[in-house]
Amino acid sequence: MKNILLLVLLSLSASGWAVDIKTLNPVETIEVKPEGFKSSLKYNVTLPQNYQQGQGKRYFVLFDLHPRIQPLISGMHDWLSHNGEWPWLKTIVVTPAGYNAEFAAELENLVADPSNQRLLDIIEHGVLKQVDKKYRTNGFRIYSGFMSNGAIGLYALLNRPSMFDAYFISSPTLNNDFGRVLSDAPTKLMAEYDKMKFLYMTIGDHNYEKAHVASFKEFEGALSKHNNSQLTWHSNNQDEHYYMSRPVVTILEGIETLFNDIHEDLAPDSEISKRGVDAIIAYYNDLSKHKYGFEISAEGSLKSLAKSIATRSPSEAMAIYTKVTELYPDSAYAHASLAKALAEQGKIEQAIQVQSVAVEKSKFMNPWHQNKHQQYLDEYKSRLKP
Repeated sequence: MKNILLLVLLSLSASGWAVDIKTLNPVETIEVKPEGFKSSLKYNVTLPQNYQQGQGKRYFVLFDLHPRIQPLISGMHDWLSHNGEWPWLKTIVVTPAGYNAEFAAELENLVADPSNQRLLDIIEHGVLKQVDKKYRTNGFRIYSGFMSNGAIGLYALLNRPSMFDAYFISSPTLNNDFGRVLSDAPTKLMAEYDKMKFLYMTIGDHNYEKAHVASFKEFEGALSKHNNSQLTWHSNNQDEHYYMSRPVVTILEGIETLFNDIHEDLAPDSEISKRGVDAIIAYYNDLSKHKYGFEISAEGSLKSLAKSIATRSPSEAMAIYTKVTELYPDSAYAHASLAKALAEQGKIEQAIQVQSVAVEKSKFMNPWHQNKHQQYLDEYKSRLKP
């Protein structure tokens, strides 16, 4: 029993479990001094683990206005992204280092006069601009907000949608028509965006939330009535959670829903896949260009389609597997799938040739994947007739 436990611990260590906890979430600080402010605004910038080693990689930005949420978001992010960036792709997290009375006054000014967008100016042209200048960001920004900060997020979506690409909004305080969000929704929701937007918003029935449920549902109704094809939105006012659990659950569900089209392949019987290879490729090109701003791979969905037709149309399936290797020549698994298809048709020598390419492509992957591809190659070689 002790030997088994030791093996488990060694396995966990090899997979990255044994790591200096202080290196998981390196935090740096930036300062922004808006015009007229007596003191600078300080923001914590939490970087992904190994940020300094990945010089060619660029990252999402997640912004939240609550200082105390930094440990929560950074911890969730590290846990959900460390095992192959699933379901959370590596992200830079930006949060205030502390309370600032001058910035809080700008929120009061916005409430008093919804046309006063200085708070948004400070965030966009001060904080976010400096983050983009100092760090390797990829242009995709996520806003996270709870209660009044959630209401600010909806205000930003209506009044300056280009600031953020996705919004996770928890229990927004929209009562009394905060920032004219409810009044302006019917017209401003129909604005033409720079690219596709995503909204995930939630509320419960805790005493602190009840006063805002009706206004939440009113905004929800505006989203339904004034449907904008460029805005993908999800709303939940049914889940029972404690009040302070709301942002935790919302961020988790928001991340899983936002990135689902990256991590979840299209089903072979989906409307898009039924239209064939070109339709799948077009769908992922559209995601890449209009939603994320960088390439989203169609590899998994194409291979799923090929696998579904392999029995009834092996030549067509083979053509798809070959197409995948052409589209993603550096993917070890693209070549491995083609090799497997060849082997299943009894073309062992060809399978060996293709799997040898997969082994070569896997050299930059972690040892588990390298070993897997070598095992496939060894298996095919063992099937050659002497």
